[in-house]
Amino acid sequence: MLYPVLLVVKCLTKNSSTASLLVKDGLVTTMEKIIVYIGFIPNSRLRLSLNVISNLTRCKSGCTRTVKTGLLGHLFRIFERWDRYEGKMRQKIMNNILVTFQHLCVTKIGRRSMRALDAVTLLHKFSSRCPEEKSYDHVLSRVCNIINGCLERKQLPVESVLSPATFLLPAVKIEYSSSDSSITGKHSSEHEGSPGSDDDSYEDVQQDEDDDGDDENGNEEDDDDEDNGALDEDDDEENVTRKKKIKDTTPPVPVQRELEDLIGYEHYFNEFSKYKKENSKNIMLNSPNYWDSSVQPCENIEFEHSCKERLAEKIFAETLLSQYPTIKTTINSSKSCDDDLYQEKSWQKAVVECCKSTSDINLKDIANQKITKSVSSVLSTMEAVENGVKLKSITKRSISDNSIPASGINIIAHIGRESGSRNAYATIASRVNSIIPFKKIAYPDMVGGDSLGILEPLNVKDRRVCRAKLLACVERGMNEGEVAHNVVYDLDAVLAELPPQPRSENKYRLLNLDEIHVDRKITTKTHLCFESRFESGNLRKAIQVSAREYDLILMPDVNSSRHHQWFYFEVSNMEARVPYIFNIVNCEKQNSQFNYGMKPIMYSVREALSGRPGWVRTGSDICYYKNCYQNPSSRKPRSYLTTTFTIAFKHSYDVCYIAYHYPYTYSQLMTQIWKWSHSVDAAAIFFRAESICLSLNKNETPLITLTAAESEMNSIATRDVVFLTARVHPGESNSSWVMHGTISYLLGNSDAAIRLRNKYVFKIVPMLNPEGVINGCHRCGLSNEDLNRRWSRPDPNLHPVIYHTKGLLEYCVRVLKKSPFVFCDYHGHSRRKNVFLYGCSKADSWCPTDRADPDNPHQYLLLPHLMAGSCSAFALQSCNFQVERGRESTARVTVWREFDIKKSYTMETSYCGCDQGKYEGHHVDTVRLKEVGEQFCCALSVLHDDSYWKRGVVAFGPAVLGMDSEENLGECAVEASDSDQSECSDCGEESCACV
Repeated sequence: MLYPVLLVVKCLTKNSSTASLLVKDGLVTTMEKIIVYIGFIPNSRLRLSLNVISNLTRCKSGCTRTVKTGLLGHLFRIFERWDRYEGKMRQKIMNNILVTFQHLCVTKIGRRSMRALDAVTLLHKFSSRCPEEKSYDHVLSRVCNIINGCLERKQLPVESVLSPATFLLPAVKIEYSSSDSSITGKHSSEHEGSPGSDDDSYEDVQQDEDDDGDDENGNEEDDDDEDNGALDEDDDEENVTRKKKIKDTTPPVPVQRELEDLIGYEHYFNEFSKYKKENSKNIMLNSPNYWDSSVQPCENIEFEHSCKERLAEKIFAETLLSQYPTIKTTINSSKSCDDDLYQEKSWQKAVVECCKSTSDINLKDIANQKITKSVSSVLSTMEAVENGVKLKSITKRSISDNSIPASGINIIAHIGRESGSRNAYATIASRVNSIIPFKKIAYPDMVGGDSLGILEPLNVKDRRVCRAKLLACVERGMNEGEVAHNVVYDLDAVLAELPPQPRSENKYRLLNLDEIHVDRKITTKTHLCFESRFESGNLRKAIQVSAREYDLILMPDVNSSRHHQWFYFEVSNMEARVPYIFNIVNCEKQNSQFNYGMKPIMYSVREALSGRPGWVRTGSDICYYKNCYQNPSSRKPRSYLTTTFTIAFKHSYDVCYIAYHYPYTYSQLMTQIWKWSHSVDAAAIFFRAESICLSLNKNETPLITLTAAESEMNSIATRDVVFLTARVHPGESNSSWVMHGTISYLLGNSDAAIRLRNKYVFKIVPMLNPEGVINGCHRCGLSNEDLNRRWSRPDPNLHPVIYHTKGLLEYCVRVLKKSPFVFCDYHGHSRRKNVFLYGCSKADSWCPTDRADPDNPHQYLLLPHLMAGSCSAFALQSCNFQVERGRESTARVTVWREFDIKKSYTMETSYCGCDQGKYEGHHVDTVRLKEVGEQFCCALSVLHDDSYWKRGVVAFGPAVLGMDSEENLGECAVEASDSDQSECSDCGEESCACV
């Protein structure tokens, strides 16, 4: 009877809440007696018992009872006899015991007990005798992790885990309700300008919970017996909170801005001036004209709207009273009390009703003229606000006036057409405001930053090398005092030596002298030289641990102690054809594509001067595994992870740049806008670039408007809007390359590009997080928040770019009455291959209200199917259309829910490469990334043309979408995978935490 009972108990203990209750009822003591009764003979009862114990130790109380009952000693004695077991039973027994050890290592009492039993010696002995078969790789990986957990906790060799790059935030306090916290992933509601505040975003919490099941040694398959080593909390308060969240099935209430506030975005839609005139008959009080060009307007938009509204009411009222004296009688007759507020509202209502009823347009024009002149003169004396909508002193522009295509972007002002791209880049980069003073310009960015364009195969992992790396890491942890530590680069020390200076625009011109330094040996140094003080650079410290091996420590995001993934640094003073080992020792993600074929990239200045400029994939012996350094910023006790790779440089004394992915800097974007503005055919293309706001550190945020030039046969006012955004996560540089491809294609002369320009007006915000990009961050900006979790309620002071980008969308929908036909936010994905889309389906929403409404699958399924037919790297099976509660504040879901844009997407592109299609087994590069942007345009160009895909021109037909004979969509299965929703990008969307 014991075996069936154990089966039932195993099923019960899989649930953490049930397991916690069983622990309180004394099940751990019972299991100790069962283990004594069964003995050490390997059989199914022993395996089941060990599985139950591993489930029970997922909670803290289970770990405590396991230690106090003496059960831990029995487990060690069973593990000591591992070599006496055979076959699959050996691995299952060992795996269950090791999972239990992992759980115990998370608790103080567990670590003390394991040290007392000399667990490190026992496990180290096993690691040296572990069988060489591949099936034991995950066992060895788990043993090494347990050894690192049992050792004394080691901190990173830095003064503080907080970033040395700090920024004083505005003194703003935001109050989030409990429902907001569950939606946004925010656990701290205060933002008091503290540079040390370090809140976790939802996607990173999800990642912590989901990723630990992945084996660091490269086993992507899930094992039913594996567990992630993280403890479940078993306190009643958390269970109550969890139940409360489950009961809360109401979607968040959208926060709409006042119409008077939205009017500030009117000049970003000048091309729709004719359309706006036709739709402005009854919004007179909400429709200001352009400012008098002779008067400098106020930049305090909130005060401006308040003043303007009051002046509008007063001046227009005087005009109406002079022409319509009956209004005063109407108001007096409706007044039933002396309440000032009531009188004000009654007056406003009467005025508006009069506006609706009157056809005297001249009267309205007179009032508007008075309002404009009066408000301009009053507001010109007011103090400006940094992040308000900047209504510069501009005159009305004709929608056909393309003579100043880049107006409103000061950073590219006064750079002549005759300036070369290098000179333009240097000028722009010197005008950028950064947190850490830059020393130079990175050579690859200055010359364009493209890859060589040659398809490069994915790395083939050598499991024997990874085993050796794991064992070497354990040896270093156990013999830390014997390892040499020669600090060769320390950004903290460099910054400490700099005199304090105000953060302002650079007073000197940044240069790059790499071409001069190539082939020159630094005779005073016998080690590699490192540098990262350039735009998007990220390297905090380099420590030489042997003659040709270096431990590298990355910078966290500004004002943070977390988000270590993006790296970009310079290396020089090397010898040719000598292997150098680089260990990046403070990575945080629990798994990485470095375990599944991805290589870092390298740019050689020597190769560029020889006529072969471009980034290439590089490195051998690439592994990703846990190390002995503890991550104090994690909510649960966790270790950092190491990315290790070996490079043999081709040339001696070269200057090389090494990066996580192909960099795309803020200055690169501005240089491209400068190039596009001088190369566009103004007779055929309407192209305008302007700044929508200043970022927190006073860098401009560009908005690009792109469509066909105005014509009598095809008025701009009749065209639909397509809204595109990218780079909300600064480490996702691949999204910028995809956006680059999209914009370049739209400016081209292909038939599809012409159709797109004739059909749509493209509003593009190519860089939503310029501060993060400039300062080499991976996930956040200066506020230490994931900006893709702030779309529901962005703060104009802390999240100005998100606030004003959402304002542009809201203006389209509520004022212009032109809901965007498609919205797409470009992202990068670090844990998946290929290209895929995330959309929104009511049928797959967490909210019962959404599921109750009828769904139209073709609204969100058609574009992914078109992409599958046009994009070689696109994986339709990876697309996901779920709407999860934790993603409610992402761009994709917020735009879908608040503005009712059915075709709202996140497009994810892998950092790594493809495992299907034309590019299967190969890395992506800048050529392929730009190609994705072009192919997105191709799919978009036929999205409105039903006859195109109905004729079967693309790789699918109406039947795939469930289109019946009456052209209605029936039941359609949503293409959704069991995605790991913790990393991304909407991510993090998805899996990213992005979706």
